Amino acid sequence: MKSETCYLLGALRDGNFDVRLGKNYELRIYQDNKRWLVSVSELFHRNFRIKPKITGNLLRINNKKIIEELLLISEYRNPQKFWGTPSYLRKCSTEETWWYVSGFWDSEGGLPLNPETATRKYISFDQKNRDSLEFIRNFLIEEGFRPTNLTYTGGVWQFRLTRKADVKRFAGKLHSFHQGKYCRLIRLIASVP
Repeated sequence: MKSETCYLLGALRDGNFDVRLGKNYELRIYQDNKRWLVSVSELFHRNFRIKPKITGNLLRINNKKIIEELLLISEYRNPQKFWGTPSYLRKCSTEETWWYVSGFWDSEGGLPLNPETATRKYISFDQKNRDSLEFIRNFLIEEGFRPTNLTYTGGVWQFRLTRKADVKRFAGKLHSFHQGKYCRLIRLIASVP
C-alpha cells in the first residue's frame, strides 16, 4: 500500500460512510479547514483516480467501486467506537505507520488553539475507539516517545504528548497536510521554554 493511502486511512477518522446496498455508496468527510479537504481530495485523486466533490466544509465521494475498496481496506465499523485499527496497518513499515499516524492526527488530533498563551503545552489524540488509540500510543512508545496514559474524558478516549522533546520529534516525523494545525504545532514548539 502506498504511504499516501496510509495517510488517507488515518484521515478517514473524520469521515462517515453511508452505504445502502444497491442504492447509496457515499463517503463524507467534514472539516472546518477547507484547505485540508482540498489536500485530502488531491490525495484521493492521486491514489484512487477519483475527484471528490467539496461543498463548504464537506468532501463527498459517490463511487460504488471506490467506496467498497475503502470499506475493505479501512475495515470501517459504525458507530466509530467499534472501528479499530485496520489489520493491514498492523503489518506496515515504520514509515507507512507514520503516514497513518499523520492522517489520524490531522483529522482527530488536537493542541491548544493559542499555543503562545496556553497554560498547558501538549498535542493530543482523541477518538471514541480505544483500540485505535492504543495502536498509535504503542507505536509512539516503540519509537521512543513517552505519551500519557489513555484516559476517557468527554465521551472519547485520549492521550497526549506533553514533553517538549516529544512534541518537537513528533513534528519532525509528521507528514501533515493540515496547514492550520501544523502551523499551530510549530508555534507550540516555539512557545515552550
